[in-house]
Amino acid sequence: MATLKGLDLNLLLVFDALHETRSVSRAGERLGLSQSATSHALARLRDACRDELFVRTPTGMTPTPVANRIFPEIRVALETLRNSIEEARGFDPATSTRSFEIAIPHPMGPDYALILQDAAQREAPGVRLRFDTRTLADDAPDLMRDGRLDLAVDWIPATDDRFVNRRLFEDGLVIAARRGHPRAFAGMGWKDLAQEQFVRCHRRAPERRPRALQGRLWEMMAESRLTVSEYLEVPYVISRTDYLGVLPRSMARIASEKFGMVISEVPGRPIRIPIWQVWHEARRRDAGHAWLRTLVPREMVAAAREAGLGGAPAEMLAPATE
Repeated sequence: MATLKGLDLNLLLVFDALHETRSVSRAGERLGLSQSATSHALARLRDACRDELFVRTPTGMTPTPVANRIFPEIRVALETLRNSIEEARGFDPATSTRSFEIAIPHPMGPDYALILQDAAQREAPGVRLRFDTRTLADDAPDLMRDGRLDLAVDWIPATDDRFVNRRLFEDGLVIAARRGHPRAFAGMGWKDLAQEQFVRCHRRAPERRPRALQGRLWEMMAESRLTVSEYLEVPYVISRTDYLGVLPRSMARIASEKFGMVISEVPGRPIRIPIWQVWHEARRRDAGHAWLRTLVPREMVAAAREAGLGGAPAEMLAPATE
């Protein structure tokens, strides 16, 4: 699309809907168009781009490499335009149809995502929240700078001075074992732990690893015979073996109450891991984003209290940089 001259910009809405739904009929339904009108719009898009853009396959309309290449730019442009128009009118959660992208690379990310989704549905039924819970979301800062990600909830604050970091609550680590483990008990010491095998998660790169995640416990786990990708896999493994596992404190209540696991504190000084809400200051005057960054801490702090993380006192919600 070398030029926009003569191009009906409504076609970009059709392109966006086709890329997301992979279906001419579903894209038309989303936009209030008939299937024939959507097919006609696709034909015009193909002519403008000089590419097939979407190829019919048994699984739906599959984007071509050209379509995949231009999709991110079109998505950002449309979101920017929608946001600008919405901000000009004023943000009303009850009537808004805006979309927000949230990254939660935390072991409890899927659970937090559902909590936020339910809360948003109550306040803003037309607003869409999309979540990414990858553990290694190293590209999150760049995505926030580019406007493709609205905010992140992570245990690593952003270091760039154009980001805002708000401390939400404090997580930690505990040791878990299956119910009926022949040696495990609450209050295990270093000597007890040294006799056991651990299942552990792949470690983050040093620059993405909280400083608290080091020391004697990690040295002890270094020779683990079993490594998994995510913390959510750890309870499954230890429920079927005599391995011990290290879990975030936010998962301890579920592991104990739902699965009857033995939970033991890590010997020595407690391992404390602050959890941050991170966003780029370019969104500071965005009323819709202000609603989102109020919703997230309110719901996640409540979830932290429910998980027994100490209630997240008011001072923990104060801006670290703003």
